[in-house]
Amino acid sequence: MVSSSIASSGALGQPEGGQSDAVQAAHSGPYPWIISPIFDFFFVFGGGAIALLVLNYLYLGWRVPDGVMTSPAAWWLLTVGFLSQHIFADSHNSATYLRIWGSDEDRARFKFHRTWLAYSTIPMFIMGLTLPGLVGAFVYIYLITVYWHYVAQAFGIALIYCYKRGYMLNNIEKEIFRWFLFSIVGYTTIRFLTYRDLSPRNWFGVDLPFWGPLPEVLFFIARFACVGMTIAFVVLLARKYFKENKLMPWPSLMIVATVAGLGLSQEAANSMFWFYVPGFFHGSQYLAVCMAYYIKERGMPQGMDTWNITKSALGSPGMKYLGLVVLSGCFFYIGIPHFFNQIGFDRALVAGLVLACVNYHHFVTDAAIWRLRDPRCRKILLA
Repeated sequence: MVSSSIASSGALGQPEGGQSDAVQAAHSGPYPWIISPIFDFFFVFGGGAIALLVLNYLYLGWRVPDGVMTSPAAWWLLTVGFLSQHIFADSHNSATYLRIWGSDEDRARFKFHRTWLAYSTIPMFIMGLTLPGLVGAFVYIYLITVYWHYVAQAFGIALIYCYKRGYMLNNIEKEIFRWFLFSIVGYTTIRFLTYRDLSPRNWFGVDLPFWGPLPEVLFFIARFACVGMTIAFVVLLARKYFKENKLMPWPSLMIVATVAGLGLSQEAANSMFWFYVPGFFHGSQYLAVCMAYYIKERGMPQGMDTWNITKSALGSPGMKYLGLVVLSGCFFYIGIPHFFNQIGFDRALVAGLVLACVNYHHFVTDAAIWRLRDPRCRKILLA
């Protein structure tokens, strides 16, 4: 992998003398993984979440872990699930802050996001503390928009694997891929706002409103559009295979399958997906991309083998980076609710308010900082 600074100088971009032509050719192309094959499988494609779903089904059936006092399997799965929330899901918000406060160039480019946008969460937080009924509305907006955020990230990372492996999409093909995924977002969002039974009444102690029901005809239109875009996407994959003899990379397909399962599953299966996927898919893949960006931005020589890349990511500075984001995530999601609980505020209310404020800033900032159309970002991500 090549950082932008190394690539510009070319000093480390040339193969060392004595390497074979095959090795030189292998080093000349983009590195096909984010971190490494095994790491990516468990923490980027969705393999970790799928493995936990399988274990959950084998030991507990179609239910989220409970009864921890009588079932060792439930205790372990519940522990792993909640730890993944703190280690991956909570901390991935903090990774956004390290990005916008990273290099001098990023601090200049994202000045609005690290100043005025961040400051705008302060009146939002104060209003939530003084008008507790607003917290339910804030959390409800988060629940409406969070799946869109998951899908947007999954689409971008799926494209990274496509481009790294030479599976190039023209503008029409890319838009079909995009709108196939976002048709699932539209379908699940309208379903959420149409049927009261599919919209939660309470979120970890925070009472939620219901902004519906929408006319049922909108649900049927959204479902029809989703089916139509699914057919268009399948036709796209078949056309690429028969005309260009190319298959979409299996990591991209796994990402699509995982995020589609999150949106389209129902009842107990959907609850199981939402228990494991935020940590072992969305949060962990975001951290993997941010960690790779952080390391490559600071200089990782081209041609480094998989084992050394993994050692760099799981050693210093990778662990230093992970430690910073995990501790800051705990500060937001554990420290702030605990502090306000000690001075008389309801812990669940403050936790929901922190969730809404942090993710409001995260969603808007995330859409700005990770753009494959941006030459510098694209160069580092695809190196």
